[in-house]
Amino acid sequence: MSATFLDARPAHLGWLDWLRRELAPSHDRRVRTLILICGAVLCVIISMALQVPELAVSAYMVFFISKETKTVTTIVGILGLIGLTIGIAVSLLLYKFTYGHPEFRIPSMAIVLFLGMYASRILVIGPLGFLLGFIIAVTQSIGDLLPSPELLVRAILWIWVALAYAVGLTVVLNLLFLPKPTGPPKHLPKPTSLFVPDAFTNPAHVRFGLKVTLATMICYILYSAVDWFGIHTAFITCTFIALESTGATFRKGILRIVGCIIGGLLALFSIIFLIPHMETLSSLVILVACVSAVAGWIATGTERIAYAGLQMAFAFFYGLFPGFDGFAPDTDLTNVRNRVVGILLGLIVTALVFHYIWPERAIDRLRDILREILQQLAKLLVIPSPEAPVSEAKPKAEALITEIAREREQARHEAELASFEPDEPQPREGVSLGYLEAILSRAEHVLALTTSLIRDSAWQEWQQMPSDAQEAESELRNVVAGRVERAANGDSAEDADDNLSIAVARWTKTIQRLSLEGSRIALVSQIAAEAQRFGSRLPIASQLGRQPAG
Repeated sequence: MSATFLDARPAHLGWLDWLRRELAPSHDRRVRTLILICGAVLCVIISMALQVPELAVSAYMVFFISKETKTVTTIVGILGLIGLTIGIAVSLLLYKFTYGHPEFRIPSMAIVLFLGMYASRILVIGPLGFLLGFIIAVTQSIGDLLPSPELLVRAILWIWVALAYAVGLTVVLNLLFLPKPTGPPKHLPKPTSLFVPDAFTNPAHVRFGLKVTLATMICYILYSAVDWFGIHTAFITCTFIALESTGATFRKGILRIVGCIIGGLLALFSIIFLIPHMETLSSLVILVACVSAVAGWIATGTERIAYAGLQMAFAFFYGLFPGFDGFAPDTDLTNVRNRVVGILLGLIVTALVFHYIWPERAIDRLRDILREILQQLAKLLVIPSPEAPVSEAKPKAEALITEIAREREQARHEAELASFEPDEPQPREGVSLGYLEAILSRAEHVLALTTSLIRDSAWQEWQQMPSDAQEAESELRNVVAGRVERAANGDSAEDADDNLSIAVARWTKTIQRLSLEGSRIALVSQIAAEAQRFGSRLPIASQLGRQPAG
């Protein structure tokens, strides 16, 4: 396991301590969990009182739609209702041409699913494209199950009702009870286009859509061929766990397995030991509230555990409640088995497809982000210069620090995801995750030192330095910046050793001649010493500068 993944669970923490930290209580977490409990309980009461089918879908939507803030929840809810309505309408229209004709229906499923997954990557509002493709494909997949078009239309419209009222209920609960964020709001840049910048130039978007479609259709054909529709959760699994990289997909798959097993066991325990003794709706409500509390507490945690909570709720609701066959809790144990088998099948097929076909590896993303970090760090190192006034240099330096900090967080995220990717033999010019993590740590160290040079006290020291000392320091920082930039661009740093030695010698001689002291002097000396490590001992040039294949 990589060092960065251990940053998610620090070495001095055991697994129980790490889990205790991830499950630590907070006021917002308590409120969000209570909202999820109330939403799931209200769905049970409303669906059973009004005999709305697909209770499991309604209860799960409460977990799926609820987000960290009122604004995000409202936006997701509105987009969800729009996507749901359009998707249902398009699916019904398609059935005018595909019902009773699997030779048309199955290809149309694949085409729609591909377009939806492709749109999820190229649109700024990608979730809307995903939802459209998913809703249409899923409703098309049940075409062989119902004996008449009238029953099929009725079933699809009931799906809209079950989903729509749950989404609306979730949005209302969050607007009423979710507290406002305590921290300052994040100001995200407003998109200038409906599409992401590389929407039509990056082949990875098309490949992603093709991979998800392939995995999903393999599962559909498998369970249709053996006439085992009970494992249709494989279809859902393939679409929901597919993410931007193999590592992200694998991590989400692991969380889905854990949540599925726990939720399935809870449903199994309830069906065997609790449901036979329940005579009123109140007892069922208490059971749903208890399980929703556990699943909701996990789902409101960090991204390292949150998806496991969603899957726990998904497996429990789908194992306990029937679809169109009734409204009371199910007592058929085969449903629990089928759900688990379907999820495992979807995970296996998705893992194989994403691992062997056009793999988008987090480690390649990490390498690209590291290159950007080093290039930005090189620009930061040359600030200030004797020619530029402090009033101009300071805002520029602060903007670079903010950008590097954002990229550093993204690099840590990608490194954590890369730890889930299976290890493979590296080619001669290949690079290991541990190596990239060492470069990232080294860059972070240089960044910390350089950031200290931007503090007010350091600016004052710079302004008070004699002109020849400023020139010597500026020359040294420019040499260090050039060394870092060569590392980022993939050029050899060995030929820069002489330049660095000369700059360090001049800097040292100038400081000694002028008898200068202070924190800035010490920081510059540390940066020069750290720059020596961006040299021949670590061949950054041949590895970090190498473009990823494919």
